[in-house]
Amino acid sequence: MRTIDFTALEKRFQMAAGLPSLTSVDEFFFKQAVNTRADLVWSRIKWPELQTLVEKTVAATTSPIAADKAVQIDNAVDIQDVFKVYNKNPLTDRSAILIDFQLINGYVVLPANSTQSSIFIMGNLVRPEYGKESGDEQNVPMFLMNYLVAGCLSDFLRGDGQTEAAMQEEQRSEEYLALEMDKAERIESQNKITFNTYPSYSFGVNILQTT
Repeated sequence: MRTIDFTALEKRFQMAAGLPSLTSVDEFFFKQAVNTRADLVWSRIKWPELQTLVEKTVAATTSPIAADKAVQIDNAVDIQDVFKVYNKNPLTDRSAILIDFQLINGYVVLPANSTQSSIFIMGNLVRPEYGKESGDEQNVPMFLMNYLVAGCLSDFLRGDGQTEAAMQEEQRSEEYLALEMDKAERIESQNKITFNTYPSYSFGVNILQTT
């Protein structure tokens, strides 16, 4: 995934805002605005750059729900939203198939008659806390750069009482985001209906044709 350093992102915001320097208050505001806006769009679509595949162990649970086959994900550090669940790794095993599941109270719950001891969950990464302090994630996804700069500038102008200018920047940020969403949907074919078809080969079976 292409990224931009948080400090470089902050510099872009500073230039867009026309500020010769940022005070500690400005820096605090910018960090909060970046994380708030990133949180708003993180799960808006299936961003290709944020998708991941993780293996999880299936186990019985009694609280907060009772289930024989479940995986807790609400506090997981490696996956946030669940898109699909496979019985095997679909990237390495051709026999991998999608399996039924339900999302209940922070758990991926399989049918009680499932024999799975582990599952492979395809979803998106957990959003980190962006910033330049110790413990913060300093690498921000590049595809969010223009949206975050314009969006944070809109928040800054709104806080400064410049409502009309803030609305213009808000519109600009949405246009940037729409462009990135369109790109992601074209890459992932999310705006098309796809069909699984039988392979073209016949495995030695003779296919009779009539005229």
